[in-house]
Amino acid sequence: MVRSTLPTTAPGMVLGTPAAPLRRYVLGYRGYHLALRETRRRLEVPTDVVTVALAFEGAMRLTDAVMPAPAASFGSVAAGLRRTATIAEHTGVLHGLAVSLTPQGAFRAFGPLAGDLGGQWAEAGDVLGPRLRALTERLAHAPGWPARFTMLDGYFAALFAYGPDWEPSVRWAWHQLRRSHGLVPIHTLVDGTGWSRRRLELRFREHLGLAPKQAAGILRLQHTLGVLAAREHHRDHPTGADLATLCGYYDQSHLDRSFRAMVGCSPREFLASRRGAAALHEQPTDRVAGRVTSAVLDTGTP
Repeated sequence: MVRSTLPTTAPGMVLGTPAAPLRRYVLGYRGYHLALRETRRRLEVPTDVVTVALAFEGAMRLTDAVMPAPAASFGSVAAGLRRTATIAEHTGVLHGLAVSLTPQGAFRAFGPLAGDLGGQWAEAGDVLGPRLRALTERLAHAPGWPARFTMLDGYFAALFAYGPDWEPSVRWAWHQLRRSHGLVPIHTLVDGTGWSRRRLELRFREHLGLAPKQAAGILRLQHTLGVLAAREHHRDHPTGADLATLCGYYDQSHLDRSFRAMVGCSPREFLASRRGAAALHEQPTDRVAGRVTSAVLDTGTP
């Protein structure tokens, strides 16, 4: 199988494209082999992506960026949809790969455990089961990134072949949320599914791990970040008030409060972190093509 494997702008990282039949469920693969001289900290914002990272060497310390708590250390980790940003830190030595799944893909691969991941991190072995160790060892000893990505294609193709699918009404409601960037009213989803508000929330939590309103907030944040990133270097970039209106906030104050509640900083501070990394020739690499996911933080940032 011929695949497209492209290096990113950051050294030591490679992006892999999943086989065509998997792209409905798998957004991409990301390989990394870092040997830096200092600790690296990244701010990972909420996205509509479920991530499974398999470690060959090194470990990651994760903590909530908005509600600080003791950091949790992981080798291989599975991360469901989160309403607040994560600070991910490692010592500079990290070797492994990450798989980015759509929420529907995660449910098809892992079943109800995908819903249980909502809002949290878990040891990947708790999700993938006893197959994890064998899979990780095979990937670690593969001759290179193309071979690893091909192995992942086979692994997920087998999971998807017999995995459960979303209920049609959940699939429809999620499509409406994505299409509207999270702005469709919840009562529209209730009317469209024929369910009660309570049943809609229950089904969303079972399938995505979050309630519809929480999922909508993530999609609206992603839309806001996409607009900011696309227009930051253009003279016609929107004012704060215009951006708020465009992205469905009442006003600029509402946008700033909502952004800070989910990311832990203002939009201006987040973009400044991305610009700072670019100035140091460390252009931040977003984990998923087409989404703004990350900012590299200065090692001295609290």
